[in-house]
Amino acid sequence: MSSRRLFLSAHWVALGIAFLAAIVLSASGCTLNRAGEQEVALAWERHQTTMPNRAGAYAAIPATQPTTDSSGTVPGQPATNLESVDTLREYIILALENNPEILKAGEAARAKAARIPQVTALPDPMLTTRTLPEPVRTAEGDNYFTLGISQRLPLPEKLDRAGKIALQETRGAIAEWEKVRLRVIADVKRAYFQVYVIDRTVEITRENQQLLDGLIDVARGQVAAGKRQQEDVLRAQVEYSSLEARIIELKQSRVSATAMLNMLLNRHPSTPVPSPHTFSIRQLDANLGELLAKAAEVNPELARLRHQIDRDKEAVALARLAYWPDLNLGFEWMSMQPRDAFVPPINPATGKRPKVSQMSEEGTDNWGIMIGINVPIWFEKIEAGIREAKRTLAASNHAYASAKNMVQFRVADALTNVQAQRELAELFDGSIIPQAQQAYQVSRTGYSAGRSDFQYVIDNWQKWLMFTIQYHRAIGALERSVADLEAALGLRLSELESSSKTEE
Repeated sequence: MSSRRLFLSAHWVALGIAFLAAIVLSASGCTLNRAGEQEVALAWERHQTTMPNRAGAYAAIPATQPTTDSSGTVPGQPATNLESVDTLREYIILALENNPEILKAGEAARAKAARIPQVTALPDPMLTTRTLPEPVRTAEGDNYFTLGISQRLPLPEKLDRAGKIALQETRGAIAEWEKVRLRVIADVKRAYFQVYVIDRTVEITRENQQLLDGLIDVARGQVAAGKRQQEDVLRAQVEYSSLEARIIELKQSRVSATAMLNMLLNRHPSTPVPSPHTFSIRQLDANLGELLAKAAEVNPELARLRHQIDRDKEAVALARLAYWPDLNLGFEWMSMQPRDAFVPPINPATGKRPKVSQMSEEGTDNWGIMIGINVPIWFEKIEAGIREAKRTLAASNHAYASAKNMVQFRVADALTNVQAQRELAELFDGSIIPQAQQAYQVSRTGYSAGRSDFQYVIDNWQKWLMFTIQYHRAIGALERSVADLEAALGLRLSELESSSKTEE
């Protein structure tokens, strides 16, 4: 085989290798690209299609409220008017649709997915030129200009590992998206029940003002009959004014609470928030062990850290691949300019002019194939990269263990608060409030009959008022603790209860 044929064979072999490598890299990259895009699309579709049912599940609270609001909103359909909602379910839907933090997390997940095709693609080819002021003279002519193109072909596994790293980051961003949604839902519920407690407190305070009006009339009657002193009337009037001052403070607190709720819904702070309906005591039968096991399975923060650990494992494998060189293929074309053929002098011995090659008169262009690899000889740098990746993986494992401990604490703490607030509300509702009301009524009857002191009546009235308000505070604290528990679990309590019934 001639040297020219050997040269052409090497050329086509190199091009074939480059073509096959490009196909392998492209196929791997396309698969990862589709995986990232599909997972984000599925997460978004799941968010949109389950939003009404999800809001209804998170708003599943024992209540006397109707199933539709005054605007005729039907459960299962998203609310469209930011101004016309008044149920917790609709507030949650509005937050899921409009909250900027949720929207930002969704865009961040999409941005991570867009990273995958960037890291799995081949590097840009390099186009080079070379112009020679003084030509290089060859047998085929003068070379003034050279044009070349080269393509670096990394080891296919390097691009595959980089794509898997980006895919795990995308999955982590999706888990973060879910975490933000759960946090916003919990914040909406906390703000909503803060408004509930304030409104119930105002309502009870106004009802007690009416009771004081009646008590003042009784005291005046006793004073007019000469049985009591004027100070009884004055004391009752002072209590009445104190309640009025308390109502003013509660109104200010309500402005702050509604502004917080409107902020979560991405509405103007002054948007009116109707008074929540009255809720009854939630009954929850939950086992701490089951809750902790479920939290370890579905909590989005733990899921995000698991994806981070998987990402760091891929990063360790990628760092080890730095020992392997990358292939660089190139093609170079040399423009040849024809020149006058060399004319040798006449040989004196023969009297004839020797024959020479005439190729320089044709100026045939030349071309060549470049094949090269980088030489990874700086082992200290490579080993440092591997150590860095391993340390990062170890840090992620510790972060997961820490987060798991924190999740377990939050679940246990929230469950304890739920149980304590439920027992407290039942105690107020079942015994303390009826007893306090009875004590007030007995003391008031005794005062009217002249058998008891007015201070005793006021003390019993204040206890009745305080216990009634504390009952609704316990209801609000119970539901806020439920919101904390759901956020720590990453799961709706109604879903947990339904799954438990299914297993039974």
